[in-house]
Amino acid sequence: LRSLIEKVDEILPSLHSSVTTEIEGTKKLLNKDLSELISKMRLAQQNTITSLKEECQRQMLAAAHTLALDSKNLLDAVDQARVRANLANPPH
Repeated sequence: LRSLIEKVDEILPSLHSSVTTEIEGTKKLLNKDLSELISKMRLAQQNTITSLKEECQRQMLAAAHTLALDSKNLLDAVDQARVRANLANPPH
């Protein structure tokens, strides 16, 4: 995730300002998603020997799934912006 965000930060200045706002918003959402995942992981660790174990694990997996989907959305948004800006590398 860190690598993805670093790569996005590298290309962001070369993209049109109309898409940078969307991409910045998606990056903020990813940070929120990551924070939520960490919170759910801690909760799952605290409840490993309680009856809440399975529910905490489900919540952790749901948070991880949300993070993965939003990461994919960021990647797609950047790819589309690169194509529109003619910055995409053509396939070889």
